[in-house]
Amino acid sequence: MLRRLSFLVLLLTGTLPPCAALEWQTRTLEFTTAPFQAAQEAVFRFTNTSDRPVRVLAVESNCDCLEARADQAIYPPRSRGTIRTTFTIGTRLGLYERWIKVVTDENHEPVRLLLRIEVPELVVLAPHSVAWRINEAPDEKSVELAVIPGLRIEFTGVQSSNGAFAARLETIEAGRRYRVHLKPPGTAQPANAAFRLQGRASSGQDVMVSAYGNVR
Repeated sequence: MLRRLSFLVLLLTGTLPPCAALEWQTRTLEFTTAPFQAAQEAVFRFTNTSDRPVRVLAVESNCDCLEARADQAIYPPRSRGTIRTTFTIGTRLGLYERWIKVVTDENHEPVRLLLRIEVPELVVLAPHSVAWRINEAPDEKSVELAVIPGLRIEFTGVQSSNGAFAARLETIEAGRRYRVHLKPPGTAQPANAAFRLQGRASSGQDVMVSAYGNVR
C-alpha cells in the first residue's frame, strides 16, 4: 500500500525517475569454446531509445583476461551501438563468468553485462587424483585418460614432480585412450606428487594434462 502511495505521489509531482536511455538486446551472453580456440569474441548490442545523446564514460571488466570497448563515445538519439569483448582463453578450463560495467552520463548506476564462457576439457581424467592411506600396501593405482570425441591426442610421456614416485604410461587406443600407472615409494609417511602427461594433437598443438598422487 505504501509503495503504491509513493508511486502516486511521484507521478503527481512529476518526479518519477527517468527510464534508462539505453535498451539492451541482452545483458547476458553464453558461449562454449572449441578445442584449441585462442579467444572468444562477444558483442552486446543496444539502442539509445531516448531523445538525447548518451555518452559512454567508461567500459570496465573484472578480469585482465577480458577486454571490453564501446564502438564509439557518443550515441545520438535512436542510434544503435555495441560493446565488443574479447576473452583470452589461454590454458583456462571450466566455466568462467566475467562482468562488464558500462558507465554513461545518463544514469548514475552503471549497467552490468555478464559473459559466461564454458571451456571444455580436451582430455577427461578418471580420477584426477589417487591416494594411499598411511601404511597401506604401496601398490600401483591408475588414472584413465579419454580424449574427447572428434579429437586425437598422442600422449608420449609422463613426468613426476617427485622422483620417488614411479609412473608409467600405457596406450589403450592410440590417440584416444590411455592409462597412467602410479606408485609411491612407500606409505610410511605422507608424500605427494604431480604427474604431467605430455601429448600432441593431430592438428599439431602441444597438450599437457596433470594427475596427482598422495600418501596421507
